Amino acid sequence: MHRKYFFFDIDGTLSVGQTMQVPESASRCLAQLRANGHFTAIATGRLQASAARFAAQHGFSDIVADGGYSLTIGGEIAEMKSLPAADCIALIGRLEAAGIPWAVTAVNEPVCVTSDAKYIPLAPPVYFPTYFDPAFDYRALDTLYKVNIACTEEQQAHIDLGGLPAVRFDRGLLLIEPTEKQKGIRRMLERMHVPDEDVVIFGDGTNDVCMFGQGWFSVAMGNACGALKAKADYITDPVDRDGLWNACKHFGWI
Repeated sequence: MHRKYFFFDIDGTLSVGQTMQVPESASRCLAQLRANGHFTAIATGRLQASAARFAAQHGFSDIVADGGYSLTIGGEIAEMKSLPAADCIALIGRLEAAGIPWAVTAVNEPVCVTSDAKYIPLAPPVYFPTYFDPAFDYRALDTLYKVNIACTEEQQAHIDLGGLPAVRFDRGLLLIEPTEKQKGIRRMLERMHVPDEDVVIFGDGTNDVCMFGQGWFSVAMGNACGALKAKADYITDPVDRDGLWNACKHFGWI
């Protein structure tokens, strides 16, 4: 069988929503793809450390994480860069002036820290644990992987993000994080000398739109957003209705 190179988003594609729970049919699909000699990797906006934990549980050793800002190859971090720290520091200053709660992830660990006590009761329970440190000085940081902003979409419209990339986590939380998964995938493919026609992308969310229309075969989950479905080469069933298995079976990859 001709080898294909598969890249899967996590939340809503491999797992049901943001639960990190992978349906049995999806696990079975991954095992069969690998048994048939295909390459499987993750492409996610999640922090490298968070993605790596998920990857280890589900047999992945290659990861495009941090929205394209990090590459893990063969289980080892090959690349990982920060958001522009000066721009993030300036943004947090504007948030503080406006009284908008915030937190940051400044190390490659699934944790957040803030010196703004107002953020703590607003932190989503299904996201990274958040620690309050009144002595924490964000101005001294030279590395920042994520900035969390506790705001609604209406409030967001009045925030000057300074050109930083943003992804909405839920109704009350905006994440400042990279949105260049396609560039991370491209760098990984170049390392492996893989042609575009051998690449298959699976996704569901707005931060997956950048991966579609790149010359790779793209599959949108049945639970995907409309913008992604509009760009997809194929639309499968939702993740919790055997979407991965059905698509891979349909094209003869398994």
